[in-house]
Amino acid sequence: MKKNSARSVQNGQFILTSDRGEKISAIEGLRLSHRMAAILRESRARGLSGDERRTLIKEQASRKK
Repeated sequence: MKKNSARSVQNGQFILTSDRGEKISAIEGLRLSHRMAAILRESRARGLSGDERRTLIKEQASRKK
């Protein structure tokens, strides 16, 4: 039986995926706004890296101001 672990085989560090992050946030009572959820959906669909996602979020946040 294979155990599903969130630990990286290469370096032994835990990996926090977006699904796990959402579960942790839900416990804390935090939810994404509709706008942020749309931005993240778009970035996943475009296959952006983490750095590219952060850049996209910063651009979107600066447009609103």
